[in-house]
Amino acid sequence: MMNNIKLLDSDKKTTLFILYVYTLIRGAGRASYMFLYSLYLISIGYSTKDLGLIMTLAAASIVLILPIVGYLVDHGWSSEMLFLSGISMALSLIVPVLYPSFPFLILSYALNLLSLYLWSPSRNKIIGLIIPPVLMGRIYGVFALLFNSSRTITPFILGRLTEVLGYGSLMLWMGFFSLVGSIIVYVCLLRYGNTLTRTPLNKLDLVSSYKAMFSFDRSVFPVLLFAVIDRFSWRLWYPLLNAYFKEYRLFDDAVIGDFNTLIGLSMLVSSYLAGSITDVIKPTKALIIYELIGVAGLLSINLSYPYIYLSALLIGFSVAFWIPAYNTLITVMYGVEKVGRLRVLADSARNVTSIPAPQIGGYLMSVNPWITFMLSAFLMLSAIIPLKKISIDTNST
Repeated sequence: MMNNIKLLDSDKKTTLFILYVYTLIRGAGRASYMFLYSLYLISIGYSTKDLGLIMTLAAASIVLILPIVGYLVDHGWSSEMLFLSGISMALSLIVPVLYPSFPFLILSYALNLLSLYLWSPSRNKIIGLIIPPVLMGRIYGVFALLFNSSRTITPFILGRLTEVLGYGSLMLWMGFFSLVGSIIVYVCLLRYGNTLTRTPLNKLDLVSSYKAMFSFDRSVFPVLLFAVIDRFSWRLWYPLLNAYFKEYRLFDDAVIGDFNTLIGLSMLVSSYLAGSITDVIKPTKALIIYELIGVAGLLSINLSYPYIYLSALLIGFSVAFWIPAYNTLITVMYGVEKVGRLRVLADSARNVTSIPAPQIGGYLMSVNPWITFMLSAFLMLSAIIPLKKISIDTNST
């Protein structure tokens, strides 16, 4: 790789380095939010059921922004979208501490989702412009390594600081860290972003991007069906997991932090292996493995301490399989030249249909948490069925 990196000129190398640094910042910010937000809500009197409602309302408010993001990225505004991604992450941590009322808690989670949706397409656009194909796979591998490294260590540290500094103070500090880092990164990108040529914005094109959000060819229906069922089943419980541990299992923060760290560590050590296995057995089979491991991890959540850490390892393995398998499957369905369109369609379908999942999961947990987990396990196994209908289509990959 060191020989191939010489293919890049000085500005492109610098831009790549800036994105690497930003990835570390985002990994820490993202992990901080996912660890602290739900615990903070529990500490100020909200329940896991309330958290599910907050997540559902936030997702509903943000989903219509997706086509606009894709449109702006395609028209050369990637640096600005990256900047907004970082600002959104920072504000999502700061806002609920300064204004802990219900509407602002919804705004906080909406900003967290916005940060996530802004990041991937913006970064991918810049990478596509500055990195030759011969390096692209390994470059994305470095991004995954950096992000998972940052998100692995962060909850481990935070879990041991909450009793000293408190949830609110930690959220403010991590929000400030994300804010300053985002500003510095954006200034640097403006200096080295001369490859980003902006094109005029057109209202008709923007309207078309919204129409595409709800349209797809019948040939991709099995992929969309899998994506919808899979996303809904995971959103029933995964965003609520830390709150569940705090409210229903009465775990202390260090145990919850270690659980999150083990998920990240499991992803970190197994991502390359999962990608290699995907190349050998094809993406549909890899996704089946992903679902089966995910079900095993989900059902292991009921184990007592410390055996519950097995669940964290299995969940990490499951997500590690999903990343290369899902992205490969989306690519081979239409080919590289149309991968963007299909990714937008699939992600839009996943996000729209999963909006009520956290509220449903939170309500079922208030009745009996095991109902939520069993329903999710059933849906995850059901998601395997449409995969079998598309295995023939990917045999040539």
